[in-house]
Amino acid sequence: MTPLHLTCRRLDGGTDIGARGGTLIDVAGELDLVTTADLGTFITAVHPDPARPLLLDLAAVTFMDSTGLHLLIDLHQREERCGGSLHLAAPHERVTRVLQITGVHALLNTHPNLQQALAATHLAATPALN
Repeated sequence: MTPLHLTCRRLDGGTDIGARGGTLIDVAGELDLVTTADLGTFITAVHPDPARPLLLDLAAVTFMDSTGLHLLIDLHQREERCGGSLHLAAPHERVTRVLQITGVHALLNTHPNLQQALAATHLAATPALN
């Protein structure tokens, strides 16, 4: 098992009046029965306002089981219900495969890289907060 490593960055809404920022979380390791709860707890702590965009950079997630998948679905539903949005950036090919096999890729906002995910939210990342 690869331990989970999480880093948080704020997303800047820019200079537009009324622009709202969001949260970018870099996720590395494995999302499984042991680590998925840690990600959920981390998200609750660093992203308390689900009305703002949440981006998860999954490029360094090498494995995801059904508990990770379930968390992504729950996050998507919470964000949508509150007027926000969940975006997945650069999911590893193993994660992409799970999303495709289950059909969840059609539900989630998945982007091939971080730049495209940021462009979809019209936000810019700031330095990491850890």
